[in-house]
Amino acid sequence: MKSLCVAVVLTLLAAVVYVGAPFVTAWNIREAVRNGNSAYLTTAIEWPSVRETLKPSIATAALDLPNPDQPSAEPPSLWQRAKAYWGHGAVNRLVDSYVTPEGLPQLFTMHKAYRNYVSGDDGTNTLPILERISRAWSRVKRAEFTGLTTFEIDMADKNDPTRLYLGKLELTHVGWKLTALRLKFLTTANSTVQNFADIQGAL
Repeated sequence: MKSLCVAVVLTLLAAVVYVGAPFVTAWNIREAVRNGNSAYLTTAIEWPSVRETLKPSIATAALDLPNPDQPSAEPPSLWQRAKAYWGHGAVNRLVDSYVTPEGLPQLFTMHKAYRNYVSGDDGTNTLPILERISRAWSRVKRAEFTGLTTFEIDMADKNDPTRLYLGKLELTHVGWKLTALRLKFLTTANSTVQNFADIQGAL
């Protein structure tokens, strides 16, 4: 009987660890970006696949292109085709430059400094860890396992609720890793640089 109880407890603990692990990984990635921990980001993110999944959604918003997920009855205009042809290259180079273990923390620091300057905040106020976790959790719109080794989480931007971040994590031999990241814009974006900088809004 005692052995059965121990087995049940161990099974429950294993289940809790399994369910909680992708959430912990997502939070640790967030903290690593904020704190400039590029060593952790190197191992916790599958950078080539994240860059490739991120490029189309950033280009759509930055270049004000039709949403590929919402087919239009009208063909793209000549101007839209020109923007797509010339603009995608610029956006891709921007993503390749900044979506890196070193680039994301730098981008976050610049974006935070800009917001502090605009708001007049000196950036010294730090919320307690439980309050930060609570606020981050309140912005989660969807979080679910899509398989035994895949987990997806959708989170709203803390500064712009019309901007959603759609992340996918996969369980690998070294633990959970972020393997895909997409942006979903509920409104039309206005600026290439601003939209790309605002990727850090969810952090």
